[in-house]
Amino acid sequence: MVECQKCLDPTSLGLFLVAVVSLPLALLQLVGINDVYSVPEPGFFMLLGLMIILVALYAYKTDSNFGFVVFALVGAAVTMTGIGMGSYENIAFALVFVLAIIWSIFAKTPKNLSLILVTTALIFLFVGLSGLIDGDYWHWLIGIAALFNFIFNIYLAYALALENKLPIF
Repeated sequence: MVECQKCLDPTSLGLFLVAVVSLPLALLQLVGINDVYSVPEPGFFMLLGLMIILVALYAYKTDSNFGFVVFALVGAAVTMTGIGMGSYENIAFALVFVLAIIWSIFAKTPKNLSLILVTTALIFLFVGLSGLIDGDYWHWLIGIAALFNFIFNIYLAYALALENKLPIF
């Protein structure tokens, strides 16, 4: 077994996992099947949510306070989505992600990370509001937010994994 001298930053893995959650959500909301707009299977959310929580724990071990908190929140929210979270719970997560955006700005994290938090907050807000306010447009809003969430997550994941071969903005 080879010992590593440097701990790996778990952020890239966490971002890849969040991207994997976002893409099927976006596709199912934007494309639908026979005009039925749905979400991925509950087990998909639960498994990936738990994996994201593991990333949070690894972020804690590497002394990444922001990564620990945000990945723990995202992991909890994704896991709860699989279990069957209600409208008010989705809105509560959206508000907490807004607070994480404020922390992100104060901590001077990359702007891309703040954009990821914005799109994450929008997804949970739109899902929550769609359960409270009738309308045929929610799937479009959820799908667009999820698509941008995928794009921002996959870009930053690659930028971090490639160690500055792509600019981090």
